[in-house]
Amino acid sequence: MKKTINYILAIWLLVFAQSCSLEEVNPSSVTSDKYFVTQDSYEELVNETYRYLRPLLQNTSHMWYGTDMYDRTGVVDDTQLPLNDYTTFTGDESQGWWTDNYNLVTKANTALTRGAAIKGNIDPKVYATRTGELLALRAYAYFNLVETFGGVPLITSEVTQATYNFTRSSEEDVYKQIVADLNQALAQLPADPSDYGRVAQAMAQHLLGKVLLTRSYKSYAQSADLANAVSNLQGAMNKSTLSTWDALFGDQYSAGGNKEVIFAARYSSTDANNKTGNNLYQQFKFWTDRFPGGALAAPYWRQDASYQPSSYLFNLYAATDYRASERFLQRHIVAAANATGPNGAIKAGDNVIYLPRVAMSASDISAYEAANKPTYYVVNPDQYHQFFGSNTIYPIIWKFYDPTVVVYTNSGVDPQGHRDTYIFRRAETMMLLAEAYVKQGQGGLATGLINDLRTRAKLSGNDLLTGSATLTDVLDESARELFGESNRWMDLKRTGTLLTRAAQYNAFTAHNHPATIDAKYLVRPIPVTEIVRSPTLTQNPGYPGK
Repeated sequence: MKKTINYILAIWLLVFAQSCSLEEVNPSSVTSDKYFVTQDSYEELVNETYRYLRPLLQNTSHMWYGTDMYDRTGVVDDTQLPLNDYTTFTGDESQGWWTDNYNLVTKANTALTRGAAIKGNIDPKVYATRTGELLALRAYAYFNLVETFGGVPLITSEVTQATYNFTRSSEEDVYKQIVADLNQALAQLPADPSDYGRVAQAMAQHLLGKVLLTRSYKSYAQSADLANAVSNLQGAMNKSTLSTWDALFGDQYSAGGNKEVIFAARYSSTDANNKTGNNLYQQFKFWTDRFPGGALAAPYWRQDASYQPSSYLFNLYAATDYRASERFLQRHIVAAANATGPNGAIKAGDNVIYLPRVAMSASDISAYEAANKPTYYVVNPDQYHQFFGSNTIYPIIWKFYDPTVVVYTNSGVDPQGHRDTYIFRRAETMMLLAEAYVKQGQGGLATGLINDLRTRAKLSGNDLLTGSATLTDVLDESARELFGESNRWMDLKRTGTLLTRAAQYNAFTAHNHPATIDAKYLVRPIPVTEIVRSPTLTQNPGYPGK
């Protein structure tokens, strides 16, 4: 599937170049109408649609900023980042998220429209399956859009002419389209994917369950939404199995797939096939290269310092929770190069910074540094937003470590990560089902699902939950399990906890909102650039119109 991507890009660029030319002679005679007439070329259109998952999933700020689990980095002061802090928006902060989701919609619509036009040239079974894949991908993008912006323009076929009069459909109508697309997809998709990375029934069931669970909270909910959410989530669970953390994120990772992973954006081991590689490995590190012994080299390579885990997240883990062990959350920071530090000579690989789980006293820190040279900083949990020199220090999320990254790349350059990005995996399905059980008054069933994950994390005894789980229990377990995955902003919005949890746990949000947060922030602004292009679009209340 991946090998066709560059080729199809070349075809599109060729077609585009010809269509924009003022020359009356078409030297190649290749137009899209002439090229996309066979099953092979149709498959290329479908495969091209998948490629647009990658930039969408690398645009993480709308999934994680402004929530309880993720802080932005730095000293907490009056500087503002509206997506995280819920302060004054200028109007285009969500342009990238809007564009990336509509790019996926557009590609899916093009393949659906072109496929229908040449249906007679395609094997019926292949056509039915690919149509199901495209509908599910479009539903995924529209779910992101409707929860982020409220009602949005609902476009369900290829757009071939410049259009400047888009209007927003109601949120309820967008949900109806998403549910209809997913139900049709489910009827046409295979139970087991023949090619890991393609949409199959489990993906559609997981997504439909999530969509229906979300709609069950809305004023326009259907009476059967919650029950149908449970049924679909159970169906997705039945088509997957729990793996181990080492197989998902550790040394046992396999590029060939994992039975816990329901849907993933795949990356090739060959950079040329990726165009842009996975960037997850770089997002949760402070600037280690700015401290003695640091360098733009192994093991940290590129460090974007985009997010730091909040104190809420750090405090969630029991001492023996495997998910917060050194393999997946690093508290011992090592030197990347030989140097001279404040506590003696440093060799590459030496521990130089230590971030204890529990605060140490000044005398304990002195004793630790004397006994563990050349460690020169011991940083307590209440110091993660303080400057050491001119930079902050905090534990590094290490679950996305990618040993295939062996080069430093600057910002704006292909980060060259090769591991797949998990979009849905069984652990998330379990937490969605647990939430649905709680909503149905069956908290005992939710407890069982939570304990399955805790047992997998090597917890036992008093670290297992007893009694009937609450919504808080579910959200806390989801945080432990899914850091750096899933869309936390949408999860909290769905459960009516977004603004309260952000104000309670996000240091910058709390700083900017000592009282309450305006409910207008439950949707984000329609990009002003889109309103200028299409003046018939209306803005959400409280945001800039132009």
